[in-house]
Amino acid sequence: MTTIYITERDASFKIHSRYFKVFQNHKQRFCIPIRNISQFIVFGNINLPRQVIQIVRLNQIPVLYLTQNGECLGRIENPSIVKSKYLRYQQQSIHNTEFNRATAESMVWAKLHNQHTYLQNWTRNYTSYETQRALDYLTLLMDNLPIAPSIIDLQDFCTGADKVYYCAFTSLLNVYCNGYPGTTAKRASSFLQLGNQLLTQYIYTLLITAGLHPEYAILHEDGYYELPLAYDFAVEFRAPIVDDLVLNFTRNYHNSNGNGKKSSSLLNRFLQSWEAKLKTFILHPYAGEVSYRQCIDLQVKEYVKSLLGDVEYYRPLALKFNPNQSSFTNVVKNKKPVLTLVK
Repeated sequence: MTTIYITERDASFKIHSRYFKVFQNHKQRFCIPIRNISQFIVFGNINLPRQVIQIVRLNQIPVLYLTQNGECLGRIENPSIVKSKYLRYQQQSIHNTEFNRATAESMVWAKLHNQHTYLQNWTRNYTSYETQRALDYLTLLMDNLPIAPSIIDLQDFCTGADKVYYCAFTSLLNVYCNGYPGTTAKRASSFLQLGNQLLTQYIYTLLITAGLHPEYAILHEDGYYELPLAYDFAVEFRAPIVDDLVLNFTRNYHNSNGNGKKSSSLLNRFLQSWEAKLKTFILHPYAGEVSYRQCIDLQVKEYVKSLLGDVEYYRPLALKFNPNQSSFTNVVKNKKPVLTLVK
């Protein structure tokens, strides 16, 4: 399945014989079967023609409207077809304190563990007060997870972890971007927001496809989040996917003197890097060699299994660190990334 990114106002679109075609400057850029489109992500004030909107609704393809910084402007989607079996189990799980506690603790542990692994990876040749404090604090939180009295306390663990973790992230940004200027820091913050939005939206489409109701969450069930269950799954993937991507992208962009590039060109480069990141293959502890994209899908399926009682508890993804390698030990050589991108 393919995500269609629309970033330029001068692109035009046609539907022909169940194919979606994109044109720019009167030349066809690409053509893709409609059945292969998982979602549209539109950046800025770009209007899709009525014919495309009709096809979107007919085929239940969600459309997300974002600013270039990742702020959500709105979405178009049909009511999802939720499998009644899963919805019933989700509703029953609300009152299953043991299940909710175990699942929440697994997700939070994976979040803390992957943040710790990420910092270990990036500080193999550099350390600072901020990074060491974050590593020590994340270890302390992981050790104390079993004695946290409630899910609310687990949420507080996440909040406290993020405060010291992103101070360390800023410290790394300073080092790897050679004393970054304010514009670089601002861009990195925008990339983080955009990356988190793309991750959450992708997880959301997987939840709908799997037949899970996106509003029945465990960690983010307080009504503050628009897509609470997607936010639940996102916590364990933000460090290895979004944070690692943003620091790499910002470092490469800054060191290549790219500050003069147009924002639209920068956005397209980031989206290309985002798709390449999702296609990076890792060694999954239960499924072997899979891409990050497939890995997220596997974790959604793992949650369904735990919800139905097919497995004892939800098993999150935990990355391993090897000081003798330049990346996570789970990561294997990236296979050729293919991106469908509308410029």
